Amino acid sequence: MTLVGHYWVTIEKERCRSWQQPWKCGACIDACERGVFARDEKGRVFIANELACVGCRICMEKGCPNSCIYVRAVTPEIISKGIWTVQTVEEIHKKAETGEYEIRGYGTMGSIPHFDGLVVVPSQLASRPPKDKYRENFQYEVVIGQETCTNPIKLRYPFVFAAMSYGAISREGKMALSVAAAKLGILANTGEGGMFPGEALLAHGYSDEESYRKGIKKWNPGGYLAVQFSTGRWGVSVDYLRSGDAIEIKIGQGAKPGMGGHLLGDKVTQDIARIRGLPVGTDALSPCRHYDMSNPKDLAKLVEILRDLTNYEKPILIKLGPSRPYDDARIAAEAGVDAISIDGMVGGTGASPEVVTQHAGIPTIACIRQAAKALKDLGLKKKVKLIALGGIRDGADAFKAIALGADAVGFGAAAEIALGCRACMMCHKGACHYGLATQETRFRACIDIESASNRLVNFIHACAEEFKTLAMLSGHDCLETISPEDLRAIDLNTAAITGVKLAGLEKAFPSTWETFDY
Repeated sequence: MTLVGHYWVTIEKERCRSWQQPWKCGACIDACERGVFARDEKGRVFIANELACVGCRICMEKGCPNSCIYVRAVTPEIISKGIWTVQTVEEIHKKAETGEYEIRGYGTMGSIPHFDGLVVVPSQLASRPPKDKYRENFQYEVVIGQETCTNPIKLRYPFVFAAMSYGAISREGKMALSVAAAKLGILANTGEGGMFPGEALLAHGYSDEESYRKGIKKWNPGGYLAVQFSTGRWGVSVDYLRSGDAIEIKIGQGAKPGMGGHLLGDKVTQDIARIRGLPVGTDALSPCRHYDMSNPKDLAKLVEILRDLTNYEKPILIKLGPSRPYDDARIAAEAGVDAISIDGMVGGTGASPEVVTQHAGIPTIACIRQAAKALKDLGLKKKVKLIALGGIRDGADAFKAIALGADAVGFGAAAEIALGCRACMMCHKGACHYGLATQETRFRACIDIESASNRLVNFIHACAEEFKTLAMLSGHDCLETISPEDLRAIDLNTAAITGVKLAGLEKAFPSTWETFDY
């Protein structure tokens, strides 16, 4: 029997009835058909045959009245029990009892091909010499909308903060992101929940209206704020669209592609309801698509309308979920946008049906090179910027994403973690003890804007240094020369998905990637 020997069974003797009153109880002995439990000569229950345990936990559910038996897997259950893990069994039980499916926060869990399947190739004799990180400079700057807008966005680092709506996270969390963007000279994003008063000022580095009127910045150099135009149109008005430094048309996102935003009523407070324009306590379920846009021509028309609305001053961005990256990126670029954010399936969210987060979409690393290829084929590479989202954790992920073809990357979940999040995946409950995914005053009070924004600044600075280290040891002093040749895949799946050469083989696998012109 392959199941035996994979579980550790213990009895908390201080609470076990048979240890307090020998020859009493013994319900676990009756419940276990596999003979794991027995009595000793004094009438006390003990673990007689731990190897026989198969992890069914019937002794816990139907046996012990004092809940003092513990069964823990010694090896991962995906090995010992295949698909019928405790998690699977419990999920089926829950659905059978409630008739409801699971909703949770965060992104895809489990074994999904990701950046860890790629390594960076350092420079030695057969390549350009390495650059000296400690003595030479690296050019990080990325410009969005340089040829199309009178006010392009100039990112000091190839990083942005991914869209997170006011509602999904607290006002204090949003304020910390905006202030950090101002301190770093990068881009924050309203998300689809509209904009709270003063959000743009904070992103620009001003503490309030008065400091803005006087031209006195509190946080330098000042950053940028993209306002999102999504399917729900929450808080959207002409003033809103004109108040940002860029407009992002949201088509989809990584954690729930093909679905709209999902903000449960518990988080729709009076303030959020006022900004979004809906009743307090009402679930804010965005439509799955823009009902006034059914084909590429409609998208192009929308881009043109938004350009007119902003007097051709501000970049127009678009956010895509992980679907058909080559064709989606091609259509978006042909519609005239200045930047494409493509969000892989590892991307996070505040609330989504788990069946969607786990089973819909394609991995982030499978999106980037295809989207970059579409821009190259159109002759728009570097003119239309590609921003990779979806599970970017550090400078190494950022370097690998840019080597695959992105111009910049977005931090979403990682930014929340930098703010204190512990990834409990219960964002939708609205009871975040770190004051982020919540609207409760008692939790929000724990966020100090200045110190929280400093945590984000420290995190981004550390990632920038990691990025610079990898870039310079592989011979680069600017973003433009980094390419897939700087990477090798260390497993067949990653090689096949990305077209990156397989380490040791020094060839693309499968060979059809050899003709893929990057």
